[in-house]
Amino acid sequence: MPPLRKHEGDVADALVATAPLATRWIQRLLAAHDPPLTVAQLLALRTVAAGPVTAVELARRTGVSGAAVSQLVAGLEQSGLLARAPSVDDRRRLALRLSPRGQQVLASTSRLLRARIAELVAGIPPPEADGLTRGLEHVESALAGTPPPRRPPPPSKHPPPHRR
Repeated sequence: MPPLRKHEGDVADALVATAPLATRWIQRLLAAHDPPLTVAQLLALRTVAAGPVTAVELARRTGVSGAAVSQLVAGLEQSGLLARAPSVDDRRRLALRLSPRGQQVLASTSRLLRARIAELVAGIPPPEADGLTRGLEHVESALAGTPPPRRPPPPSKHPPPHRR
């Protein structure tokens, strides 16, 4: 791994400090929404609304594994938020689209998050807010285009033998 330049390290430190707090706020707001959503469900709805997407891309953009993306899609479909239909380009594939209810839920969720998070950042001066917006767009693009690191294996249930 190449050494970080100072500004890259500063950006990473700021993101590590901020992202978990922002995520916690978003998780709580989504849990209070009707219907409640998870962050992965919100990201899936946003991704599908943006246009055609493959399962691999949907997994990457939601930060879930390839195996988990099918459960995510199935849950959203059972909730009436997503619909699957044969793809126009390839009949072997299914295309995802938001259902009318999914469009309503995404719109109401987006309004809620925008309003509540906007209250938190209202004091940021406009030039800094513009820079932050541009910077976060780059971060989103980088994160959405790269699969998250693999989870480490679970710890062993048996402790290692004691050595003398």
